[in-house]
Amino acid sequence: MPFFAPSVTTESDALFSFIEQQAAQLRLAALDITDEQARTIPTASALSIGGLIAHNAQVIYGWLQQVKEPDRVFSTDEFVSFGRVIGIEERCDGSVVPDLTMGELLAAFDRATEEIPAARRLVDSGEVSLDQPVAMIDTPWMPKDFAMNVRWVLNHISTEVARHAGHADIIRESIDGAISYELNARADGQPWPPEFLREDAEPSLSER
Repeated sequence: MPFFAPSVTTESDALFSFIEQQAAQLRLAALDITDEQARTIPTASALSIGGLIAHNAQVIYGWLQQVKEPDRVFSTDEFVSFGRVIGIEERCDGSVVPDLTMGELLAAFDRATEEIPAARRLVDSGEVSLDQPVAMIDTPWMPKDFAMNVRWVLNHISTEVARHAGHADIIRESIDGAISYELNARADGQPWPPEFLREDAEPSLSER
């Protein structure tokens, strides 16, 4: 069950492995849901699973372009164009769901996450260093006196996706009661609940 990130060796391995694992967990929140459910807003938040998939696809793809080209100053227009590259026209904040099917949203998300191994190879080869400064983008939400490097960007991607994966977990449970452990098991073709949680399971020797 991929609920846990795999064992890691280097700092780079840890940074990219946790991004991949959190992205996979977020994607699992959309397992087997309908287009209508993808747009459902069942909690006090305006967020939906479809909106979160779209938003995080843009987050992952956009930030990884800065990892791949840390010296380049990207414009706001370029970030808008990144969405078109993966198949999402409008900017999404999690509350906006593009006029796409759930399958199309997941395809866009997959195109975004395909950038993770490409960025990993650049770092592992030494072409890009974790310590390398990343050029600041000219946006109103970034502090003017702020400096960031590739390491910071990778940690930021991981924490933002993890935060939204938690949002998606709550939304999914509110829709049909499915929880993350269950969705991981279903994705792996494993029974749910597992035997040790079943009320009718035989007691272990220590419990007899």
